[in-house]
Amino acid sequence: MSSFNEMDEILGDFIVETTELLESLDEDLVAMEKSSKDADLLNKIFRAFHTIKGSSSFLGFEKITELTHKLEDILNSLRRFDLELTPSIMDAILLSVDKLKTMVDMVKSNRSIDSVDVEQEIQKLISAKGVKVQDQELENGAGREEPLDANDIVKLQIEEIQEEEPVAKKTDLSDEELNAEIQRLLEQRIKEDRERRKAKKLLKEESKASAEPSNLAAIEKSETESMQKPVNITPSQDNAQKLYATAKPQDDRDKSKQDLDKQTIRVDVKKLDDLMDLAGELVLAKNRLVRLANIVSEQNENDDIADSLSNISSQITLVTTDLQMAIMKTRMVEIGKVFNKFPRVVRDICRDLNKEVNLVIEGAETELDKSIVEEINEPFVHLIRNAIDHGIELPQDRIQKGKNRIGTLKLTAAQEGNHIVISVGDDGKGMDKEKIKQKAIENGIITAQEASQMSESDIFNLVFLPGFSTVSQVSNLSGRGVGMDVVKTNIEKLNGIISIKSQIDVGTKIIIKIPLTLAIIQSLLVKVTGSLFAIPLANVIETVRIALSDIEYVQNKDVLRLRGSIVPLVYLGDILKISQDKKTLSKDELYVVIVSSAEKQLGLVVDALVNQEEVVIKPLGNYLGKVRSIAGATIMGDGSVALILDVVSIVKESSKLSTNIVSHIARNEDLSKNILVLSRSENLEKLHFIKENFNDHNVFFSDDVKILYLHPSSLIFLDLSMPNVIDLVNDIRELPTIKKSYIVGLSEDVKSDKVRYEDTSLNALMGLTSAENLESIKKIFERKTKTLKKGE
Repeated sequence: MSSFNEMDEILGDFIVETTELLESLDEDLVAMEKSSKDADLLNKIFRAFHTIKGSSSFLGFEKITELTHKLEDILNSLRRFDLELTPSIMDAILLSVDKLKTMVDMVKSNRSIDSVDVEQEIQKLISAKGVKVQDQELENGAGREEPLDANDIVKLQIEEIQEEEPVAKKTDLSDEELNAEIQRLLEQRIKEDRERRKAKKLLKEESKASAEPSNLAAIEKSETESMQKPVNITPSQDNAQKLYATAKPQDDRDKSKQDLDKQTIRVDVKKLDDLMDLAGELVLAKNRLVRLANIVSEQNENDDIADSLSNISSQITLVTTDLQMAIMKTRMVEIGKVFNKFPRVVRDICRDLNKEVNLVIEGAETELDKSIVEEINEPFVHLIRNAIDHGIELPQDRIQKGKNRIGTLKLTAAQEGNHIVISVGDDGKGMDKEKIKQKAIENGIITAQEASQMSESDIFNLVFLPGFSTVSQVSNLSGRGVGMDVVKTNIEKLNGIISIKSQIDVGTKIIIKIPLTLAIIQSLLVKVTGSLFAIPLANVIETVRIALSDIEYVQNKDVLRLRGSIVPLVYLGDILKISQDKKTLSKDELYVVIVSSAEKQLGLVVDALVNQEEVVIKPLGNYLGKVRSIAGATIMGDGSVALILDVVSIVKESSKLSTNIVSHIARNEDLSKNILVLSRSENLEKLHFIKENFNDHNVFFSDDVKILYLHPSSLIFLDLSMPNVIDLVNDIRELPTIKKSYIVGLSEDVKSDKVRYEDTSLNALMGLTSAENLESIKKIFERKTKTLKKGE
């Protein structure tokens, strides 16, 4: 059993090491294409392939060994400058690296790679190198390594040491000392080889025992195990000095690597998750302790025990915060893990589009939670593809504009508080606002009237809509309108925020802000109808206090004009479908939390702002499952439970609501006592006779439709000569508080208007300047009032 676990560990190390090497190769190979004479870079890439070849050969993965052997040949020719690097050679190398990635993924998922065909990649490498190999030679296994005897090993190790450290350094050692040192090094290499053979035999036995066909096939070749005696060689002093001088730095590097290995260990992510959960529980306990300490201090001023408790709670808070940050850092990985893949992406796209782009990466060392890093790769691939395809012009077009023929794509990352801000910027043609608006109008996404009222930010955000594209012709890279939608969806999952800045012929910059971690979050606590809710601070843009008169009404929606942008407003209680306390909202002031999900903003009207607090997200459990608009729950300092809001879901739900803020305030009014007269200003004076007939009611006169929201009424007199009166009647019928109101049309020509408005939802008609029909209308209204009071 222990042997099986030992081989599992060896295989796991192979997967981790090879994956890391292949990830770094993408970046190094693209760099090599630009600096094909960089000896250090060529040696680094050669060593990576050599390491993969050695490890795969040791484990019996012959397909990987065979392909990396050919890659070694190419790199060896390049680093000796026997071969000149061309785009076709690089294409062949990158194609082979992709195949290696595929095979390593198969090994990772316990699938056999024996059936994988690598001949196509090998032939491309051979063709790229300019060497023709007969099919017979391939069938006979040309290029495959045969088992090495002791002398072969000695020759190989001497050659490798000389290749890795070509510069010889003089030493003061005598011939005898040099020979002894060389003998020691060779014995060490032979011992390592013996251990490899022993481990290979162990793997073979384990494979047979577990009857795994993939492993049996990989290690079917029999090897003769023989004890090898130390090899005695006596090189000349020149050769000996050269070998020792080149071996010693390698030995120093090995020692340095061993020291580093002693300082680092690999930890299962599950263990880190468990640690984070425990840290979360500690945060909850800390919050309760702090609350208790505050209560005791308030009730027992100048008491020594109360003071001690307060000091201890402060110390626990400090230690808990430090511990939480330390555990979070163990889950952090550099964002370069994602960024380092992009030089290859840029290179491939540029080859397809015949464009020249210089990728600049800044802040690759910025750290981010591992779970988030794994999620951001796909959206950024789409952003980079769009920047090159839509943004950066062809070289000849850039020259005509007076730009450098080579475009620049800049990818930056930086930490700002508890967030990471990542931007993708290009110096291309920029985004045309008018073109975007026109396309959106043509597709029926917005109306011309809406387009005229949209801010620059709102127009740019249209590109995130599903199916939206300004490209007239679909290509392999773009035109389907799915790329930016994918970006939005993925960033929404991470509670992130997207914004776009662009200027024609200057360039475009897309900025994404995402939280450092999703486990323990900063939140804004708010109250709605007496209940406490937590809004993730990552989604909060700002909080504002507004007057009722600041609210505007557009297409049955309340909106707020905030620094040039139009932000939809919604009462949070409506989203959560909870009843409203009649005293929660007042006419004097409203509290609004401006939240954002990806590119969309929304104003949540709440009853009160409580405070900002660190909370731990707890799932609702299998019994409740997923609840709309709720991301989870947390335990507050007093032991009560507060629900954490899912801002992404809330923003989506808000678009379905037709209620308005004023209607909530109106619930405090007795609608049966309110009568509204809405007319053109020049007719208002003529209509005061209505008030005389309803002197026991609240009669409001206005020429502004906002009166409908400020004083909702059960009886509305409406001047039919007002503009867009039919639309106005339809709007009234959609407002929750007055949709059942009795609407009387005030007409200059009752007979004609009776025919004209018979299809509308008017309840009655009367003369604009006379009391005709007013008595009968009054009787109908009184009957209606009694009905309203009965709640029917």
